[in-house]
Amino acid sequence: MSVRCLLVDDEPLARERLRALLDEADANVEVVAEAEGGKEAVSLIHDCEVDVVFLDVQMPVLDGFDVVDLLPAGDPDRPHVVFVTAHDEYAIQAFEVHALDYLTKPVRVNRLNKTLSRVASALEEKRSEEQAKLDDLRDSRQDEILKRLTVHVGRRLRVVRLEDVRWIEADEGFVFAHTTGGRYRTDFTLDELESRLPPTRFVRTHRSTIVNIDAVHELVPEPAGTATLRLQDGTEVKVARRRTGDVRSAIGG
Repeated sequence: MSVRCLLVDDEPLARERLRALLDEADANVEVVAEAEGGKEAVSLIHDCEVDVVFLDVQMPVLDGFDVVDLLPAGDPDRPHVVFVTAHDEYAIQAFEVHALDYLTKPVRVNRLNKTLSRVASALEEKRSEEQAKLDDLRDSRQDEILKRLTVHVGRRLRVVRLEDVRWIEADEGFVFAHTTGGRYRTDFTLDELESRLPPTRFVRTHRSTIVNIDAVHELVPEPAGTATLRLQDGTEVKVARRRTGDVRSAIGG
């Protein structure tokens, strides 16, 4: 996974040099945006999903510390900050505002590699903590009926109302929810969802699919006791022979 970076410096040549150094670095790095001032930087941090901001200290209007002050404290999506400056007198202040690292210009690629290693370690630790929290939450609520579903949208988790879930499928080792907004990956297994989704609203149709009963348009019987559920949006979902009776009962047939 690449480290997504934002470069902030009021000097174009400084941004160009840092970008070139990042291209030479050992880590897999993607520069997703650049800003020439603090105000633009704050806007980009809110709009872009970045892992780390390489932030100049001395800039007009809003300096680097002003930018940090404007970032929401305690936000789990807040990126790491690495200050980059030609002067070293700001180092103590930088670490007081919890900067991950502090680079002095001219930046050398071997020093930058050390910084990127620290960034990668911090990101991995953050991901491990977030996954542990999710696992704890799932374990504590293992037997509860779900009232909503969380899905992955890029790097974020989105909460989806159950009425917006049309059907769910297992595909190549992952479980995806087909919603009114698109197809998104979940962290549940299909067996977990079968046991925790409201049985009056969802029915297992196959070893790889679950369907929202309210999304069904019609049941089409097929030879050998199988069937096809045709959903209101035109999607066709296979019904296994051993589950045909359960599906008929669920839709009131």
